[in-house]
Amino acid sequence: MRALIMDVQEEYLREVPNLDYVVDLVGTQDFEFKQKFVAIMKTEFRWDLGKYLYHIKIDEPRAAAEIVHKLKYKFSVLGMKKGFDFAEAHKERLEVGDTSLDPDFKVLLKTVTRFLDTV
Repeated sequence: MRALIMDVQEEYLREVPNLDYVVDLVGTQDFEFKQKFVAIMKTEFRWDLGKYLYHIKIDEPRAAAEIVHKLKYKFSVLGMKKGFDFAEAHKERLEVGDTSLDPDFKVLLKTVTRFLDTV
């Protein structure tokens, strides 16, 4: 299990968020839909990010796990399969009180934040 997590960690660091799923969902380059979708994604992501950081700060890993569960689907929508897998591993650890993957998870959060700030 540890080796799997390490492999996923290294792979997610190379992953780049994208909007390919959104384009595939619409079936075309619908600019208006894309703008609305990105606006919703940004709002929800920032809200979840804030809640995650708060629960980590006040040492509530189980509450943070609930937020990671929501965030992992946002990674999936952004084409980040490895990020999704890593978030799942992090969530499982948080559920038993283990916050050891938090620093690496914050790298993933920063990557997504930067991407959303540019689209």
